[in-house]
Amino acid sequence: MEPHELKRIAVLQSIDDAALDRLAHALEVRDYTDGQSVFGEGDPGDSMYFLREGRVRIEMRTDSTGGARKTLTVLEAGDYFGEMSLFDQKPRSASAVAEGTIRTLRLSKAAFDELQARGGRAGMSVLFAMIRTSSERIRRLSAHLVVYDEIGKAIGECRGLDELLMVILRQLSRAMLVDWGLLVLRSQFSNRLELRGTVNLQLTPAQQQAVADGQGFLEPALKEPQARLFADVRGEAFAVGERRLGFETASLVWVPIALEQELLGVIALGGLQTGQFDLDAVNLAQGVARQTAQAILNARHREEEQARSRHARQFVRF
Repeated sequence: MEPHELKRIAVLQSIDDAALDRLAHALEVRDYTDGQSVFGEGDPGDSMYFLREGRVRIEMRTDSTGGARKTLTVLEAGDYFGEMSLFDQKPRSASAVAEGTIRTLRLSKAAFDELQARGGRAGMSVLFAMIRTSSERIRRLSAHLVVYDEIGKAIGECRGLDELLMVILRQLSRAMLVDWGLLVLRSQFSNRLELRGTVNLQLTPAQQQAVADGQGFLEPALKEPQARLFADVRGEAFAVGERRLGFETASLVWVPIALEQELLGVIALGGLQTGQFDLDAVNLAQGVARQTAQAILNARHREEEQARSRHARQFVRF
């Protein structure tokens, strides 16, 4: 590995040439094919990896059998992963799986320790670079935790469903730095959609009607109720010609609000810049959508209880 090639790794771009030269001699090139595991959850932690080419999926088991897994994030070329093993050497807390053919640069714990022992500058340069990047990851995680906490409080405190839905949409929009947001629910009595909240959107009557009919980007979202991320909507069928709703932007995320296979609604979020959202943002939106689905179910149960109570009182009077 030539030292200048390491400049393509974002976290290493600020490291001086002498330190890069020593680091290059400590790295081991490893290639993986699509679906191949770089390391598995629970494996011994003995190295970290820089992603030179391709994409890596970081995932975690969600049940004791290991059959169900959740994708935590997808890393692109220029990123790194597995770095905690350089410090605690504990078993891996998640799995890393190749998406397509990938090339990694492996830095073993032994090689890192040797860098520190022989010439600490290279090792410390890598360490400080990772600390800067990790700080950004921690800030993002903290913002996500605030969203979940605020929504949890709102579920307990809001008096009505409409008020709660607006709190949810505003909190999610703020955390994801969106340029606009929209939340619609499917009517319990028809297939029409009910517009229940917007952020930074002023819809015309025609646009409101199109949303209620599930047109534009809402059409595929309703047909295939799964989270979708569009880094660039140009060329997508729902964003051209007569199918446009008129407020589409360069990037788009939508997530279904669903419970037990029942689609209750959709949250859609837009950004003015291409590539504005990533998988971390989608995961946050999915988590919020699950909270929203449970809140809707609870609200419906309360409405049913109140209706039964009113009916019982009327029956007693007669």
